[in-house]
Amino acid sequence: MTGGAPATTTLPQARAGVRLRGTAALQILTLAALLVAVYHRTFAELWHVWTHNDNYSHGPLVPLVAVALAWLRRDRLAEATIRPDARGLALVALACALQVLGIRADVFTFEGWSIPVMVTGLSLTFFGVEVTRALAFPIGYLVFMLTFPPFIVTTLSQALKEITVRLAIHAAEALGVLVRRSGMTLYLTGGELRVENPCSGLRSLIALLATGAVFAWLQPGGGWRRPLVLLTAIPIAVIGNAIRLTAMLLVAHYDGVDKVAGFFHDASGWAVYVLALGGLFGVRRLLTPRPRVATG
Repeated sequence: MTGGAPATTTLPQARAGVRLRGTAALQILTLAALLVAVYHRTFAELWHVWTHNDNYSHGPLVPLVAVALAWLRRDRLAEATIRPDARGLALVALACALQVLGIRADVFTFEGWSIPVMVTGLSLTFFGVEVTRALAFPIGYLVFMLTFPPFIVTTLSQALKEITVRLAIHAAEALGVLVRRSGMTLYLTGGELRVENPCSGLRSLIALLATGAVFAWLQPGGGWRRPLVLLTAIPIAVIGNAIRLTAMLLVAHYDGVDKVAGFFHDASGWAVYVLALGGLFGVRRLLTPRPRVATG
């Protein structure tokens, strides 16, 4: 009867393994401390924006969704070869430059957008191309938690308000509402409504684009279907906001302008988002390839 000798670990080997794990832990803690030092101000400002600016109120959910998307890639990540790539240091340097530029120029947008660049650079540096490619969408998804330059927000808000008001007025007049427009002020028989920036639909557009990006990534069939799913989020959001404003005009006309504010204003926003979400589900279903029926 024969048998192999059991594997044994010598004391020097065990000590070497402990030192290796200790070194790795120290490196991770050092890197985490550096990131906190560099980005603590940025994350504090992001949190303030998320909790005080309705356009970005979805922000806290984005990192959680990104982590969930990375978890969905766990099988591919497990099969990926870890091969650190020094080219990632160039992205780390670029992220640091954006951070410094944002702080020095007092342009918070640069600070925020340096975060996904930094995450990509660190992933490439420590894990390599295969892992970074597998995490590309979860990392890229982080852009939905970031802010945009004020001039872009202002331009988009004005354009969205113009489209929304025109569509809503045409729809409301077709339903018997008497309305006259002067700029962004709508005059009805019972009073006036002022369409402010929060009513432009920018908030719902950004939130729906973030949702549409996930729908597109999960879209069966891939190819042209994915960008189409994402692009349809734009007209769905615009039409949904126009429906909301039309409903406000109807309520103001038949029940009084004072009835529009408060509960109805807030509830209609959620109702329209649910309606738009249903539209995305419908688009996804229409674009999902049908299974072929075997014939023989």
